[in-house]
Amino acid sequence: MLGEVRQRQLLDLLMRHKSVRVRDLTAAFGVSEETIRRDLKKLEADGLVRRTHGGAILLEDVHVVPPPQVRARQNLDAKRRIAERAAALVPERATVMLDNGSTTLEIARRLADRPVTVVTNDLAIAMELSGSWQAQLIVLGGVQQKGTLTLVGPECEETIRRYHVDVVFLGAGGISVRQGLTTASSAEGPVKRAMMAAGERVYCVADRSKIGRAALVSYARLDEVDAILTDAPPNVPGGPGGADSAPGGEGVRDSGDPDVEMLARNGARFLFA
Repeated sequence: MLGEVRQRQLLDLLMRHKSVRVRDLTAAFGVSEETIRRDLKKLEADGLVRRTHGGAILLEDVHVVPPPQVRARQNLDAKRRIAERAAALVPERATVMLDNGSTTLEIARRLADRPVTVVTNDLAIAMELSGSWQAQLIVLGGVQQKGTLTLVGPECEETIRRYHVDVVFLGAGGISVRQGLTTASSAEGPVKRAMMAAGERVYCVADRSKIGRAALVSYARLDEVDAILTDAPPNVPGGPGGADSAPGGEGVRDSGDPDVEMLARNGARFLFA
């Protein structure tokens, strides 16, 4: 079993039980104590767990990303509002790069009837746009990530480097002060970094269930994207006329969401839907 797969399964166990023992893990995975301790050390270095004598406990802000088919049904109203705000940022005849994800899929649906060019590594997005007479579709190459409709790998990264686009929309499995923008897959991290380098403007789209949490792999600092598009906190009006945040937290004080306020104070800029 690959180390990354085992570490994700370790996190799944921790999400269910909150703590684990090395002795039990060696029996469950059929590997040595040394291997399990290395896994736990890696997860601790990533800010996901805290090692204890003989085991580890889950840190409270850790988020294990659900499977794609589950994510597609979660927080759908928020994702649709975010997608509306995102699509409004795309000029006519623009080139747009869409990362994989359920929120970027919603963006694609709002671009289907517009004269834009969409570049993506998500086969679900490709299928959504394949019948469009308006949007021009470009599908990146690469290897299919098992269990998803996402293309990843060196070929995908190399293909992305050939492009320069007007706007990039990235997904995230979690966004935290310590870890920044995170994803559940180490294979997706380099792809997202390549997309960031390809864009004139780069946005992260994530509903507020991802805010204040960290997935397995960090791929960017908070200040490396132009803004994070998310659904508005309770005390902040959303939409194009809403009170978007500025560096340092202006616009989100007393927002009703302390995680949003903390991220804004640490370099994140928000656009609210």
